[in-house]
Amino acid sequence: MRIRIPEYFTGLLTYRFEFIYLARIFMLVGLYAANLPQDRAKLSMSDIFDTALPILHPLIEAGSNRCETLKSFFGLTYQQMLEKNATVEELSIDLITKNGNIKYNLTATSRLKRFLGSDKQIIVLVHGFRESSDGWMVGGVAPELLKVAGLKILALDGRKIINLEYFRSSTYTRFMGEQLGIFLSEIIKDGVDPMKIYLIGHSLGSHIAGIAGKKVQQQTGRLVGRITALDPAGPCFGNVDPSGRISRQDAVYVDVIHTNAGLLGLKEPVGDKDFYPNGGMTQPGCILSTCDHSRAWEFLAESVNSAKHFPARKCENWTSFKEGFCSKNSVSYMGLESKAGDPGLYFFTTAASSPFGLGPTGSG
Repeated sequence: MRIRIPEYFTGLLTYRFEFIYLARIFMLVGLYAANLPQDRAKLSMSDIFDTALPILHPLIEAGSNRCETLKSFFGLTYQQMLEKNATVEELSIDLITKNGNIKYNLTATSRLKRFLGSDKQIIVLVHGFRESSDGWMVGGVAPELLKVAGLKILALDGRKIINLEYFRSSTYTRFMGEQLGIFLSEIIKDGVDPMKIYLIGHSLGSHIAGIAGKKVQQQTGRLVGRITALDPAGPCFGNVDPSGRISRQDAVYVDVIHTNAGLLGLKEPVGDKDFYPNGGMTQPGCILSTCDHSRAWEFLAESVNSAKHFPARKCENWTSFKEGFCSKNSVSYMGLESKAGDPGLYFFTTAASSPFGLGPTGSG
């Protein structure tokens, strides 16, 4: 017999599990740092994370594997929420202009469709956990995009949906992605060329963008032109079927920027091109993982109007790149001007503060 747990207690319990999960990760980092030899006492937090992350990966991956078990217990799996008729009615989308944002309900967008037309490239920004269409990520990237001619810029707003419990939010990404995919399918059927649709998602937003891409393919038989995944969320998405997360099959071209791989972001490559700045785990100038995680959209924002700031070298891993074994390999630019072709893993280094791009120096 299945025991029904009141939603209030479900929320309290999921908060507790999420807190314990994160606390265990940071406790291990602290214990590891405390046991470092005295001659390494001056190491930065980034140095500690760089060395400790290989030890932490098994714990993080185990946590991701347990997500579905915990979700099932609390009735929060996709299938369970589907059976409960879970909806995303509060999902909206903003048309971003130089004069401010105009908000539309995503299920009633007939007026918005008239503004989009069919001749310009449409960029859809998709924020992550506890963010919004006027939050840090959109606020950092959109102003740079507004400087580029010929773009229509939209921003999905799920602030009322992916804002509290991470377990619940990680499931809602699928519902949000499907709803965004339905909207994009409608504008494609109205005459928009899918090759002119470009989705940019950060963290959970990366997976929302991927699910939207799958939905478009399902409903139209065509792929959107491009998806850029900015440090796609790792917890609850490691070792899951590609149908439930971003994958290279979701657009004609999928590029991924990993900046906190193995902690808040996915470690494994999931795109046509996967870029690993500074090795992809920690970033210079950052102490907290939230800073590393945000660097992905900061790098992209800088690349919009500085296309040549981030050349990256194709290489099999970070160690080989650092040792100079890949110095004769091909170079591909990370960021807005990244192009399809020559898929693989790419590495480069950056500065610790803006401007981050080092140009050719960073590509080894």
